Amino acid sequence: MTLKNDIAALELRITQEEEKRDAWRIAGPEEKYLEAYSMVEALELQLERKLLQHSAGSAT
Repeated sequence: MTLKNDIAALELRITQEEEKRDAWRIAGPEEKYLEAYSMVEALELQLERKLLQHSAGSAT
């Protein structure tokens, strides 16, 4: 998988996990919401690292 594909996949997964998080916030137990919130945070961190990697590769 290329770096651009990795980035696109992470962006899609973040969107999906945000939807789950928001659903848990409205209707679910707090534990499930916090779990989903943590997942979104972790995926956003991965995306940030990939974007930095991408910009570093573009600069060379």
